[in-house]
Amino acid sequence: MSPARKFLLWIMTGIGGAVGLFAPVGIVKWLLRTEPEDAGILTFFFLPIWCLLVVIGLLAGRRIGIALAGGRGAVQR
Repeated sequence: MSPARKFLLWIMTGIGGAVGLFAPVGIVKWLLRTEPEDAGILTFFFLPIWCLLVVIGLLAGRRIGIALAGGRGAVQR
């Protein structure tokens, strides 16, 4: 894979991870505004979901990066 394609793949993976990381922030802010006494425990239980969203964002960004770079993914043996 050429350096330009690797760079594009890294950028798209980072963007996907950032979207997965920062998208749930709005949900936590909403919880703090609507139910401040329950927000702590709900945020604690929301943490595994948040991590899952980050991983899904990273994988989606990688897949989009591969599609944009025109690569086929893993090398066939």
